[in-house]
Amino acid sequence: MADQAWVAEKAMGYIQTEPNIGASELRKKLQAEYKCTIGYHTVNKGKERAKNSLYGTWGKSFQSLLNFKAEIDKRSPGSIVEVDVKRERGEVHFRRFFMALKPCIDGFLAGCRPYVSVDSTFLTGKWNGQLAACTTLDGQNWMFPLAFGFFATETEDNWIWFMQQLHRAIGHLQTLAICTDACKGLENAVKIVFPQAEQRECFRHLMANFKKKFHGDVFGRMWPVAKAYRLETFNYHMAKIFEAEPAVSVYLCTYHNLKWMRCDFNTEIKCDYIHNNLAECFNSWIKGTKELPMDELADAIREKIMILVYRRRRIGEMLQGEILPAIIQQINNRTRQLDHLVVGRSTGESCEVKDTSKNNLRHVVKIGSRECTCLEWQHTGKPCEHALAFLIETADVNFHPYVHEYYSVSRFRAAYAGEIEPITDKSQWPHVNIDFEMVPPVLKSSVGRRRKQRIKSCLEEGGGGGSKRKKKDDNGKTNSQEGGEKEKEKEKKRFGSKNRCKECGILGHRKATCKQNEAKKR
Repeated sequence: MADQAWVAEKAMGYIQTEPNIGASELRKKLQAEYKCTIGYHTVNKGKERAKNSLYGTWGKSFQSLLNFKAEIDKRSPGSIVEVDVKRERGEVHFRRFFMALKPCIDGFLAGCRPYVSVDSTFLTGKWNGQLAACTTLDGQNWMFPLAFGFFATETEDNWIWFMQQLHRAIGHLQTLAICTDACKGLENAVKIVFPQAEQRECFRHLMANFKKKFHGDVFGRMWPVAKAYRLETFNYHMAKIFEAEPAVSVYLCTYHNLKWMRCDFNTEIKCDYIHNNLAECFNSWIKGTKELPMDELADAIREKIMILVYRRRRIGEMLQGEILPAIIQQINNRTRQLDHLVVGRSTGESCEVKDTSKNNLRHVVKIGSRECTCLEWQHTGKPCEHALAFLIETADVNFHPYVHEYYSVSRFRAAYAGEIEPITDKSQWPHVNIDFEMVPPVLKSSVGRRRKQRIKSCLEEGGGGGSKRKKKDDNGKTNSQEGGEKEKEKEKKRFGSKNRCKECGILGHRKATCKQNEAKKR
């Protein structure tokens, strides 16, 4: 019969390929390959042995972070790597970690927009801490990793320390937007460390809380409120909401007083995101590494960033022209189906544009100053449909002068110009001599097996499920199925409404997916 030592030997290959593999899945693979029966407990213990052989013990991984810091300082001078400790009961415990590589810092300052998204995700290894990340946007709207770190919990003190290290890295930027979720500790930390920054709040998180308190079709107007570039549109929809439920005003002022609406964003940022999905992209990107020991986790994320920067640098070398081709393609796609816009020229660089699909709503476009009264051009840095309707009247128009510099090829190349130096494996890292031994943080005892998947919100698909027993009724349906169907019907009645196509006027689809909306020759 297989023992733990045998399982440890055979499991190493699987663990190297898939570090987050579970004991049950590993057990199935071993039994299928070697045609034997292995107990779950044996596989679980053998997997731990294999991990200790590959990565070292969990306790030593925190001490090894000091050697990792020394290696980064040696290979990549100018990088910000900090390891913080605390003394408790006569022992020195690991407290928190931060790292921002020098090429990432330079790339953000030279080639990215002054927009930062900050969030954290839970670790799935033996230490149930948090992995905090700070990401930004390049010209392609691709996620650009700027910094990351580890700490125990999302307290205000930990977030202040993390943001202080970020401030050391990027300096005092007068024009900066920082987007966060509904974490109050993080919001307070941003106010303290970056008081000059524009603080944005993820609208998706806001609505997740909002829907728990307010119900009705009228609150479907919250999305047009958040997406409105013009203050008049914002006020129109908010007036309808306040008329239906006056308590909404007090609720938003009390609990969601940050900037979550586009009409209040700084137009110099050139980013109109109303959500924090950029941070979620990073969390999904590193999901397969969250079970690794701390030193291996830091090194694995560094390696992923190194490969990412290299690949995008190669892309930048192959790009031609002034503006990124993907952005030009987006603009060309928007020039189709502008028949509902009627242009009335005033001069060679200004005009008024009527929108016949919106009761002849009229906007003024000034090409020279890159402005439109719809304000979309000012917020995104790319011509809006009103500006495009004016521009395409000129034969062989060149869109390059009308797109912001943030979308230029030169900026994209500058973002990935720095090379992240490769480092050796941890057996060759410099050994840091300190007068104390750093031990792991004190673990919080929890009942049952530790979770590896986050708890979904009650408003998400598959979320909010209880542990009630499933009972079948006379029709063969379980109570959970019946309850799920009722909830779906309730959600349909409660939130949102069907989209009405601007092309054919039929409910149920948008203009972009309308069958009548085929490309026409200009």
